[in-house]
Amino acid sequence: MVLKELTVHIIQSDVLWGNPSGNIPRMEERLRRIPDGPSLVILPELWTCSYDNARIREHARQSPVALEMMSSTCRRKGFSLVGGSIPWVGPAGELFNRSFFIGDSGEVIGHYDKAHLFPLLDEPLFFQAGKTPFLFEFMGIPSAIAICFDIRFPEFIRSLALSGAELVLVPAEWPSTRIDHWETLLRARAIENQVFIVGCNRCGEGGGQVYGGRSLAFGPDGTRIVLCPGDREMAAMVPIKPSLVRKIRKEQPFTVGRNPLLYHPVTSFDRKA
Repeated sequence: MVLKELTVHIIQSDVLWGNPSGNIPRMEERLRRIPDGPSLVILPELWTCSYDNARIREHARQSPVALEMMSSTCRRKGFSLVGGSIPWVGPAGELFNRSFFIGDSGEVIGHYDKAHLFPLLDEPLFFQAGKTPFLFEFMGIPSAIAICFDIRFPEFIRSLALSGAELVLVPAEWPSTRIDHWETLLRARAIENQVFIVGCNRCGEGGGQVYGGRSLAFGPDGTRIVLCPGDREMAAMVPIKPSLVRKIRKEQPFTVGRNPLLYHPVTSFDRKA
């Protein structure tokens, strides 16, 4: 059943560099402050350790502890969770930048592995790129996850929308030096696909980098719903009206003019750029 209005809670937080043992209880305390009951919570990217790449595999050993904390919190509080992302070791020993979706019963419903790895932080040297998108339904609204650098690839977000997504959740560790790109790209992805998009970015400093915060949400017409300040930890509530997607798409049927015959260079496997 689709409700008239859903609530997404953004948790914008700093991350202790390379310190899962410190970050996990800190995040548990932040989650404890979110109201009980049906809603969706989103956390930042790599919230257990940030991009401490030299020790990322070591930090991944604590990721099952983080997942169990998130699962038990959802079960106790009665909300669902897009668990930001955490480093996760796959069955063959490969390392993924993985986002889990956890239901309000505490069940891990699925996960998404970041598909576009950020070269400026040497992410491709440490992580394996994901190969499969993940779509799920939250209280009747078709939803999907993208992680940080993913939003620079409009064809990826378009593919999520064409697959049915009406709400896209974006955990991130976006730096303050390019924070204007963050807001512009999220808004563009919302407008061109006529979807809700909610971005949860970390704040604070780590590894010589300042992160920009400014977590925010846009509606399917590009209207900004929420904007967090860039310099502090906070939680923000985002009201989502699912019927607005269908209303906007009916009033402004822009995507019906697509001409996929022209788009082969975008999806061709033999092109690098």
